[in-house]
Parts: sequence; structure tokens; C-alpha cells
Amino acid sequence: MKYLPLFPLELVVFEREKVRLHIFEPRYRQLINEAMEDNSTFGMPVVFNGKLEGSGTELGRVELINTWPGGEMDIECEALSRFELLEFQQVSASKLYGGGFVRDLPFTDNEDKELKLRISDLLKELYTHTQFEGGKFPDPWADFHTWIHKCGLLPEQEIELAALMSMSERQLYVIHHLKNLLSSLSGLKQMKDKIQLNGHFKKMSNPL
Repeated sequence: MKYLPLFPLELVVFEREKVRLHIFEPRYRQLINEAMEDNSTFGMPVVFNGKLEGSGTELGRVELINTWPGGEMDIECEALSRFELLEFQQVSASKLYGGGFVRDLPFTDNEDKELKLRISDLLKELYTHTQFEGGKFPDPWADFHTWIHKCGLLPEQEIELAALMSMSERQLYVIHHLKNLLSSLSGLKQMKDKIQLNGHFKKMSNPL
């Protein structure tokens, strides 16, 4: 168990992921300035539907990208590990921001190449099926955190995924998700085709 300054956000961050944040509230500007001065870390508990989810990510290696005239700042930081939130204090002693006690969560990086290949095939099928034009096709052969936010997971699903404590479990979760998503898209296309067909005269032969 350890104590961390806390910056709650509606954001799920995975191990080794680099995150860019725009910091504008005075309390979090104080937190980030102290983290940069002391080369220290801070915690980001996940907020969902206005409530703390009880887990989050410890972030560090904070780098200042830009500052604004009003004191706002753009930063980049890196996710180091996941934690379970044991106790949250709205405001810590002599600080504007809050903090709390956390417990590090273990994680096994046992990535499976066969599962990675399956994910790659499913992602290609998904992006082909939807004719996605909103950006570059995600490369599932890259690190997990570089593509996981681009496969259609809902916020609550990302929370469930982050709670899994091994990479192979996360891979299986993603495969199950992509299969369900593709099944739904296929059903939607069939319904659309049927609706379009019902709007036209049908060619039917007399069976007698």
C-alpha cells in the first residue's frame, strides 16, 4: 500500500501507454508542477458515470509540451502500472488536489502470438466491413496500448479489460468483443438489405 496524489479522469490508460493531457484547473496544475519538480508520480483513478471505479493507473515521466498565458499547460506522461484505489481523500494536507492510498495490481505480460494474429484478422475484417475512413488502420502487431482504443470498445468495456491481470486474458476479451461487433454489423447489413428490398417490386414467378 502507498499514498499517491490523485487526478481522477474519465479515461482508461494501459501500462506503458503515453498520454497527452491539457491541464487547466489550478489544483491539477499544482499537482503536475510538483510531479515535474520532484520527478514523482501521480495516480489517475477511473471515473465512470460521475463515480470513481476503484481502480486506475499510476503515471510518471511527466514532460511539459506547452504552456498557455493563463497558466494552463499541455503535458505528456507515461503509464507505469495499474492500481486498486483503497481510500480517496478529496483534499490532501496543504494541497489543492486530493490523494489516496492505493495497492499495486500485478500484471503478467504473457502475450500470445496466435491470439495476436487472430486479433489482426478480426480488426482487418472490421475496418473493411465498416469502410472506416477516420484514420490509419491500427497495427495490432504493435504494442497493445497503441491500438486498443481503436477497436470499438465502450468505456465500461475498457474498464473491464484493464481489470484483467494478464495480456492473454486481455487478448481473449478483445477477440470476443470483435466477434460480437462483427456479428452485430453483419446483422445490421442484412436488415438494411431487407429494408431496401421491401421498397421495390419483387420478381416472383407463378408456382402453378
